[in-house]
Amino acid sequence: MEETSYPYEAKVNVRAIPSHFLKWLAFSRIKFLSEMKAGSPMRYFSAHLPVMATWRKGEPFPVNMTVKGIGLIPKKEYLNDYIDIFEGVAAEARTMSWEDSLNKRIEAMNKLYGDVENFDATLLGGLEIFEGRAFQNLKEEPYTSLLYVGMMPAEGGMQYISFQVNGRAEILDKGNPYYRFLLASRKLFEFDKFHLYQPDYPFGYLVNVLEVRDKSPFTKGGKP
Repeated sequence: MEETSYPYEAKVNVRAIPSHFLKWLAFSRIKFLSEMKAGSPMRYFSAHLPVMATWRKGEPFPVNMTVKGIGLIPKKEYLNDYIDIFEGVAAEARTMSWEDSLNKRIEAMNKLYGDVENFDATLLGGLEIFEGRAFQNLKEEPYTSLLYVGMMPAEGGMQYISFQVNGRAEILDKGNPYYRFLLASRKLFEFDKFHLYQPDYPFGYLVNVLEVRDKSPFTKGGKP
């Protein structure tokens, strides 16, 4: 993984998400589902809901910001396997009460997220719902920045974590296997409380990572 540095910036990683950020994204998903299974109150799922910035040239305020569900993508060699697993579990869940199927649905997701080596560190992905300003901007200018913010366990307490992913977005149609994976992932939990049910997802996104900037706060004078 190529690394460089900029004035007044923490370390920048080029063309791949660093392992400690991958671990946070995966750990957060597993923790969120574990809390849901235990009946804990729903909380904001920051590891799946970054702020997405897109641009439109020639406007007084060219930057559009929105919150999108954007998450990890399996390595290409595992993609079809997890499509089959997720689609199969979702189909089986529809023969049961949604509550009774929860363990099977969580088990399927944990199978993927339980090992960060399952993921492609150069890709992120999500579904489009509203075809709003972000979608229109990306059709004209395919570059985007994603800002993730959250907390993770650390020695002696919790540690703030924040990073910016700069990448090039590819818009996926329904025939694309990455779209199929993203849709299968969503449908595993589409009727649970943390989702607003949507009748359709016309497109997907695949964000090719160009650089990752560590924005995590630290004590002034200490190490980043």
